[in-house]
This record gives sequence, C-alpha cells and structure tokens, in this order.
Amino acid sequence: MIGILIAILLAALAYWVCILVGLPAIVAIIAAVLVLLSGIGTGGYGFGHRLGGGGAGRGGIGRGGGIGRRGP
Repeated sequence: MIGILIAILLAALAYWVCILVGLPAIVAIIAAVLVLLSGIGTGGYGFGHRLGGGGAGRGGIGRGGGIGRRGP
C-alpha cells in the first residue's frame, strides 16, 4: 500500500517537473502515467515485481540454484 502511494507521489512529481521545464501538458501527462505504471507494477519500489521473480540474494528456481540454496 505504501509502495502505491509512493508511486502516485512520484507520478505527480514527474508531472510538475515536466510542466516547470516547459513541456506541453500532454507530454507531462504521458510521463506521469508511465511513472505511475512502472511504480505500481513493481509495488512502488522500482525493481522486480509483486508476484515473485526473485532478486539479488534470493536463491530461487531458475536463478542459478535450487530451492533454499544460499548465494555465494
């Protein structure tokens, strides 16, 4: 939930930065929507995704080691 709120705040920030720089409103809206979609798709953290997929330090299936294997 916090991640989604952070994504919304970052999208609003992206919109206002685009407006302050002097870009057209449609460009600012598109930039804000892209930031929002990328943030919500990752839970608001900007990497991986909410439904798993592993990451650094998570030895999962298909990530170079079996279930429960510790990384080097």
